[in-house]
Amino acid sequence: MIKNSIFVKNYITNCSIGIYPNEKQNQQKIKISVIVDLKKVKNKDNINSTISYEKIITILKEIKNYKHINLLETLAKKILLRLGKINNLKKVKIEIIKCNILSGDQEVGVTIEKSFRNN
Repeated sequence: MIKNSIFVKNYITNCSIGIYPNEKQNQQKIKISVIVDLKKVKNKDNINSTISYEKIITILKEIKNYKHINLLETLAKKILLRLGKINNLKKVKIEIIKCNILSGDQEVGVTIEKSFRNN
């Protein structure tokens, strides 16, 4: 069995997110990675046989226009709902990291994953 995944890794954007007063004043930089597993793998060299990563990027571009969100978990669920409208999905995994929160190589964030059956 062949597993076919499409991904967008380390997409960087800004959004209004956080529970603290200073986080509600200015947008923050976040980094998002999305992995989409396809239900059916078609052996065709044609964009119609897969999911275009451009669809994923279009959904991620919308984030900067969202109203303020308190939790990364809520943002991840909003993205998941949008991605869930794409046909031929088997599973979606989203990782969101808040940038510039800690010093050094440390990162904070969330991961959410969902399997789709009727898509």
